[in-house]
Amino acid sequence: MQQKPTDVFLLNANNSLLEGNVAAAIVLLKDAIKQYPDFYQAWLLLSKCLFESGYIKESVQVSHNAERVDPLQEDFRNIQVQMQRNALNDAEKTAKQMLEKQSGHPRAIFTLAHIASVKGNDDESIRILLEGLNHSPANITLQHMLMETRAKAGDYKGAIEAANALIGIEESFDSLWALITLLLKYGQHDDLLKACNRAETLCNQDKLKLSHLEMVRGQALRIMGEREQSVRAFKNSLATNPNNVDAWWALADMKNYHFNAQDKNAIQALLKTPNLPQALKCVATFALAKVSEADGDHDATMSLYVQANRLHDSRQYSPAHTVKEFAARIDAYSSDVLSIQAEPQHRQPIPIFIVGLPRSGSTLIEQILASHSQIEGTFEQPTLPSVELKSQAMCRRTFSSGLSSSLSVLSPADLSELGQTYLDKGQLFRQGGKAFFTDKQPFNFRLIGLIHKILPNAKIIDARRNPLDCGLSLYKQYFPSGVDFSYNLEHIGAFYNAYVQLMNYWDNALPGKILRVQHENLVNSPEKQIQRLLDYVGVEFESSCINFHKTGRSIHTASSEQVRQPITNKGIGSWRTVENSLSPLIQCLDADILNEF
Repeated sequence: MQQKPTDVFLLNANNSLLEGNVAAAIVLLKDAIKQYPDFYQAWLLLSKCLFESGYIKESVQVSHNAERVDPLQEDFRNIQVQMQRNALNDAEKTAKQMLEKQSGHPRAIFTLAHIASVKGNDDESIRILLEGLNHSPANITLQHMLMETRAKAGDYKGAIEAANALIGIEESFDSLWALITLLLKYGQHDDLLKACNRAETLCNQDKLKLSHLEMVRGQALRIMGEREQSVRAFKNSLATNPNNVDAWWALADMKNYHFNAQDKNAIQALLKTPNLPQALKCVATFALAKVSEADGDHDATMSLYVQANRLHDSRQYSPAHTVKEFAARIDAYSSDVLSIQAEPQHRQPIPIFIVGLPRSGSTLIEQILASHSQIEGTFEQPTLPSVELKSQAMCRRTFSSGLSSSLSVLSPADLSELGQTYLDKGQLFRQGGKAFFTDKQPFNFRLIGLIHKILPNAKIIDARRNPLDCGLSLYKQYFPSGVDFSYNLEHIGAFYNAYVQLMNYWDNALPGKILRVQHENLVNSPEKQIQRLLDYVGVEFESSCINFHKTGRSIHTASSEQVRQPITNKGIGSWRTVENSLSPLIQCLDADILNEF
């Protein structure tokens, strides 16, 4: 049977590649396309050859040209219809048929990777994408999807590498912004500032883009302890976009920034802007409340905080959902389940989990510990929740049930694998190679059972604070995400109750496992409590822990300014100044919790 001319071109091009003669393959493929402009396979292979030869821009253009002559566009349209009907299995079948017709077809790869991710198998999605990019390395859509999927899977280092690869293919403000977002989220501030400088050259004087860049710069510089530069960046952000409410809040949240009359007038004028979205009004009102607080008028300040919190959509939070979730965790982690653990990890760094509610003094504890020569301070890592998601997916694949139902059948080897996954995923956040490191994600108190099972050597510190001081501090703080209960005093009380009940269960089920540190005790007797902390961790006392405020390190939370100062009891009992306004919180808190204080 006589070969088609197009098949001959492909055969000769592939033979040239086998011989290592990429240049000859490129010549053949260009000739093929000139004679047969709809030769899809030649377009794809030419794009790959150009990419591997360093002709990136030309490779991307050729990849776009391939899409225009794709002979399987009708198949992909069928997939889109199937996806709209949520017929994932049908879409998966169609995509696999496309791959039988054309190996490495980008749209088929995209479909299969997306479906794998939707089904909770991000590792499989990543494998599919890498296979597809081996065929089509200049496909920007697949590269972007790889970056997002790696981030979703908790492969933080891999996500950054994918973002850099995307920039290498097409350096634009958008591709750099994707990298900047990851670097900020993962605490890679030196690289972030460099990326901001590169992105600034691609803004084309777009004021909104410049404002966003300065905002991110300010956040990074604040975390790094560069206060003056941070303030300057936030002001630059406002100079290019006076309506940037996030910049006003960032300045207010620095606690010790002094707002002049012009600043106050600007925020008040912003609040009067016609058709200003409610979400932006919320942030601006929080900023104005901070300004009022500095002036010392407690009643006026509390009135503003009430307004700010009412502007936030509290319908996102359900106290009943929290109670149900925590009860399910208690049921899942029975004494029998907790008795089975991973094998202790030797020659591995030991995590110190600092848990509790936000605004409970956890940043102070972390700063004290991170001042010790054997302890590395990281930040509020996303790592452990990511490992729980991974274990959920693993259990569904292996046991056809969720993690809670499978805990009793996970072997010590399975648990050790999950513990190692936590250490591996968090490697990006550890640079010092020290014996211990902190993980200050406060809501990891929900996952103490999992910590106990997969990381038997781990230390767990419960940062506890007077519920009224803590509740008031939560109510006064604007959280961009993750703390939906903090905008309603009754919700704060309900969440505090549920938190204490869950912690009581962990304390009873795991006696001696968790060290509770009461914030008021730490403030009033620092040397005694610091010694207690270090004894629990198992390290010798060092005077640097007393002088923690002199430690130079990045601090990622709203308390970053406070913990760079010596210990003060300024915040203790602050609830008394606005006691009448806290009735919903006081009435909601369990009597046993209130009686403790």
